[in-house]
Amino acid sequence: MNSTSSQESEPLSPSFAGEEDVFQAEFADSTPRRSRNRRDRRVLLFLVAVGVSVALMLYWLPSERAKWQIAAAQAKWLEGDLPGAISILDIAAAEFPETVAIYEQRVQFYLEAKEYEKALADVQRIIELSTDSTTALALKSQVLHHLGKHDEAIKVCEELLRRAEKEWIGSAPTALNSLAYAQAIGDTQLNEALEHIDEALRLAGDNPAFLDTRGFVKYRLGDSQAAKVDIERAVEVWEKLVAYQEAQGLSGVRSYQSETERMSYQQALAVMLYHRSLVYDRLGLKDEAKVDRERVRALGFEPNEQLF
Repeated sequence: MNSTSSQESEPLSPSFAGEEDVFQAEFADSTPRRSRNRRDRRVLLFLVAVGVSVALMLYWLPSERAKWQIAAAQAKWLEGDLPGAISILDIAAAEFPETVAIYEQRVQFYLEAKEYEKALADVQRIIELSTDSTTALALKSQVLHHLGKHDEAIKVCEELLRRAEKEWIGSAPTALNSLAYAQAIGDTQLNEALEHIDEALRLAGDNPAFLDTRGFVKYRLGDSQAAKVDIERAVEVWEKLVAYQEAQGLSGVRSYQSETERMSYQQALAVMLYHRSLVYDRLGLKDEAKVDRERVRALGFEPNEQLF
């Protein structure tokens, strides 16, 4: 007889049946719990993404808004409304006091408005916010000259040269030229100034701005014939650059950048013509000197000691 076929199935023991019921109940309950966990994770990830986006907006938005206000000020300037341009930047500076670009732009407007004390205050603010800025130091020297503080301007240029030679910050030839020019404007340390500008020209070649500086230094030293040679060469080269720059602008759209670049070229030419007029006067070339001064005025500047 087959024993397996003759046995009847026995019912599950009560203890096992109870464990099965518990397992089924836990399994049934785990499905919605997993769904809730996934949903919670998705919500958390969404909140993190929103937080990151808000943080980025808070970080970048002030910078962008400052740029828009600078652009609005430049547009006002292009319309010929210099006070309006400055007013926009006053608001921008109050709202974004850590933004260097606002002060850099306002300095340029203050210089044009001949508000030199305000320009100096903005330059100092730039230096505080950007301690390595050689541009700010160069601007400070320029403003100090306008204020008649030539000795202070020379010290600033000496610092520019020190940074260029010792720390490799900025251009050594440019720093040498700036120092020589500051000494010539102040009519002091002229032999040292000549050494500086000779070295700048040796390093950089016949840069017309550098040639003008050397001519002006030689004029201060009383060597008018040598000054005439340098400045006439500087004017010749720079006039070609101005003509080229103006030709390029004929087909372009007028913008703040193009207009300031044009004015920069014209101011540099005006300075050279003024220096040449001084040399011509000393050499007795009165008619040539008069023509140069008239050309300076035609460029929008006055041929006087404030033109540099």
